[in-house]
Parts: sequence; C-alpha cells; structure tokens
Amino acid sequence: MLKIFTITLFLSFFTLFNAEDKFSIDEKLLIEIQKHYSKDAKEKILNLISLLNNIQTKDEQTQLKMINNYFNEIEYKKDVIVWNKKDYWASRLEFLNQNMGDCEDYVIAKYFSLRQLGISEDKLFLTYVKAIKYKQSHMVLTYYKDKNSVPLVLDNIEKEIVSATQRKDLRPVFSFNGEKIYMAKQRGLGKEIPKGKVNLKKWTNLILKIKREKQ
Repeated sequence: MLKIFTITLFLSFFTLFNAEDKFSIDEKLLIEIQKHYSKDAKEKILNLISLLNNIQTKDEQTQLKMINNYFNEIEYKKDVIVWNKKDYWASRLEFLNQNMGDCEDYVIAKYFSLRQLGISEDKLFLTYVKAIKYKQSHMVLTYYKDKNSVPLVLDNIEKEIVSATQRKDLRPVFSFNGEKIYMAKQRGLGKEIPKGKVNLKKWTNLILKIKREKQ
C-alpha cells in the first residue's frame, strides 16, 4: 500500500517553535544528525529551515520557484557513484547530507518540502517520464493548479519551471503520490491506475526509512 503513513509523519522532521518561525528542528534530533551525518549536514538543514520560514507566507508560484532552485543547486551524481547501488531513493536528509544525488532524490526533496509548506497533495505528483534526448527513464515533480490543468514541471535537467507542453524533450509515463497513481499526460492527470498494478516498492521503502529517521 502507498499510504502506509499519513502525511503528518512525513513532515514531522521539523517541529513548531514559535509564531514567527513556524519551522524549527528539535535540538536532540540535530545532535543525532551531527553524530551520524557529515559536519555540513547541520548547516544544510538549518539553511533549509530558514528558507521554509522565509517563504511560508508566499504564494505557491514563489514557493515552487524557491524550493526548485534550492535543491537544484545540489550536484547531480548517479546512484552507483553516491551509494554504490544501481538505483537508490534517498530521503531528504540523506540527499542534503551527501550534497549530491540523482533525479529521484531531487524530486523527493522538493515534494516533501512543498508539502511541508502546505501545498495540497492533490497538486503534487512524482512523475516518471522518458527523457528523449538521453534515451532513458527520468523523474520530475509536477504541479497541477487543478486536476484538468497543464502541469508545471520541476526538473533538475531543465532548471526553469515550465509547463509540460513546453517540455518536448519529455514523454510522460505515469504519476503518483502518497494517495494515487495516474497514467501521465501533458494536460490533466490522465486515467487512474489501480494500486498494485505498478511496482512502487522503492516508494514504500522510502517512507519506512523516513519514519526511522524520526525515531
């Protein structure tokens, strides 16, 4: 099942601090991060918290742009280089710690950050596409103003956010989030796919890993 935990679990990395700074981090968790991750991980996490606080009251378009830009500054590297594995889905914490990753890692980090800012889950989807130029599978984050709209594409290859109809280099395959899976298309969400018809074991494993990081 995709919806193993509620979205509140995903967002529990940060805790409420005060009215002015909505996002902060528990000091004990920060100490644990310093013990188990690189010395730069603390700074990167605090920078992300600062960004979230700065844009929490901005409109969604601004939030999309700022989060997209923030994570796109991280260096692209294949999983075999970063993790010595062919395909590995890193959590946002792992991605920030390594300061490098592949397409899924950018999408995961952007997705949870935007959800944390309050953007509705039915607007955000992790979307598999075929990158025509590179002749390979790729993942992007798509944002739908409504279910029938042309989505905006947040990508680490083409760093500017543009509509899906402008991305002639991408061929959509399917989209999913914590709730549903859809056959992807350039306008609207497409036909819903019954759960169990698509293997999303890596997504399930990712959610379990995020849960462990909170303990």
